[in-house]
Amino acid sequence: MKGISGGSRKIGRNKDKCAKYLTEHRHEKNKIRKWKKMIKKLPANNETCIELKNKIRELEEVIIK
Repeated sequence: MKGISGGSRKIGRNKDKCAKYLTEHRHEKNKIRKWKKMIKKLPANNETCIELKNKIRELEEVIIK
């Protein structure tokens, strides 16, 4: 006996949401938000803190372009 697949309705269902997520740079903004929280918990002169600040700057440049 064959089962019902049910998978065909999912194709393209989230297409608009995914396009909006990409155009709004939500992934990059979420990373920046997460890293800023991490920086608050680290000491100011820590190497990791400096690296995170540089990564944040790079992501902000991507968002601006």
